[in-house]
Amino acid sequence: MTKPEFTPSGIQVQTFQEIYDELAAGYRSIYGEDINLDPDSPDGQRVAIEAQSRLDLQSFGALLYQQIDPDFALGQRLNSLIKLSGITRRPATRSQVDVTLTTDRPLTLPADYAVEDDLGQVWTTLSTVDVLAGANAVTLFAENFGAVEADAGTVTEPVTFVIGVLSVTNPAAATVGRDEETDEELRVRRNRSLQNPATSTVGGLFTVIGNLTGVTDLAVYENDQDTTDTERNIPPHTIWAVVEGGAVDEIVEAIAKNKTGGTGLKGNVEGTYIETLQKPNGDEYDIIHEMRFDRPVEVPLFITLTVTRKVSADPVDIELIKQKLADRVFGINENAEASDLYETVKKAGTNFVATDLQVSDDNITFTDGLIQSAPDEKFTIATTDITVTEIIP
Repeated sequence: MTKPEFTPSGIQVQTFQEIYDELAAGYRSIYGEDINLDPDSPDGQRVAIEAQSRLDLQSFGALLYQQIDPDFALGQRLNSLIKLSGITRRPATRSQVDVTLTTDRPLTLPADYAVEDDLGQVWTTLSTVDVLAGANAVTLFAENFGAVEADAGTVTEPVTFVIGVLSVTNPAAATVGRDEETDEELRVRRNRSLQNPATSTVGGLFTVIGNLTGVTDLAVYENDQDTTDTERNIPPHTIWAVVEGGAVDEIVEAIAKNKTGGTGLKGNVEGTYIETLQKPNGDEYDIIHEMRFDRPVEVPLFITLTVTRKVSADPVDIELIKQKLADRVFGINENAEASDLYETVKKAGTNFVATDLQVSDDNITFTDGLIQSAPDEKFTIATTDITVTEIIP
């Protein structure tokens, strides 16, 4: 290639060697064929510097060109392009934890009342909270946005002093928030949003619900037969949506607007969407849609494995292994396969060999094979449900 050019497949730029050869030929035509352009010569180094500068400019132009395409755009440019698809980047959310706050009198907690956990992370109220004498349930939010974790019984140290507060503790672990959506995640969601006009009812419904604020996972099943789907227990001509996260009223509205008329729905979460239309005479006419869906059932996985040190004096970081496994996120109806979890364990270090990894969903029967998930189930892993045996050779 002699110069950068636009082609039907995009912008094409020169390689460093092509630029270098082009500059070298130009210098030889000016100063003669006997000019010394060896890499260690002054003129040779000058040509290399100029070639690199031109390559940098061409690369910048190629990157700028790619910013027109949402599949390659970055940052703020991507934020602008996805508006054309009717979606926006999902912001980070706060983690939250329900604490039991015990007082000896009625009082009002101020906004930003703060409690610290064992790791020094601060949890606060977002507004004033009125409490009675005795034990009160109060929701605190992480000071920082994103995925902030806190185990049960760790949010206990008040930072804000309020007369009358005797103790604070969290009976259960915190509900972990979400980090801001990355460019890669946003590109995937944008491409999924293009399914909206698809002829598939299930595909369109899946996309619309998946783009709702707060929805983190979902599955949509359809039984278009005249008989019951016994494998998934779906009645005839019925759609079953299993949705994690998202507001009930928004999910109900999405189902009402996107399911086929007359199709049945399965689910224990019920909601009503009222569609208000206008008659020819100007009067309002309401159509009441009773919709149903389900939330996923979280099923804890129990894991046992053995790790053998490669060097006797080099201990294995067992807590890191447990944390890496606990960070493994399963999707709705995703099976758990013991062999796949070895890859997760390897992320905790290279100074050990992992063997005998087994999984269980009842902490009684363990297998080194596969545990199948029900259509509405979602496997979770907690560090307290992992047993690691370390062998020192």
